[in-house]
Amino acid sequence: MDSLRRPVVASQFSPAAVTLVLAMRLAAHSVERGSDPLVDLSTRLGSFTAARAVMDFARGCSLAWPENAMVARPCCHALTPDETAFAQMAEAARHADRAAFTAALDGLIRRERHERLFAITQRAVAEICANRAAA
Repeated sequence: MDSLRRPVVASQFSPAAVTLVLAMRLAAHSVERGSDPLVDLSTRLGSFTAARAVMDFARGCSLAWPENAMVARPCCHALTPDETAFAQMAEAARHADRAAFTAALDGLIRRERHERLFAITQRAVAEICANRAAA
């Protein structure tokens, strides 16, 4: 019960997973403001390719998710349950761990959707990591 009361925080995850979660927050904020999330993400991430991969991840999740995903404000250190799933997906994809990826989505997303989500998550994380290494 204690673990349910304590929120999951961003610092529990790798920089790549946190970047993906923050990018999802920025994309949601951009849409809310009426600006182009691809432009905002390209500026923030410093790479059009990374921004496109994050947008593909966001689109893939929105198609697979059972309802609209909840994201927190960009300044919030605590993660929503959906953001926690995104971070877990990123960690599993970063390590090419299909079992951990399935475990992160088990009971949330139908299994026949996992393969596509795994591929787009791996691409997004790879682009984020490549961009971080180049910076």
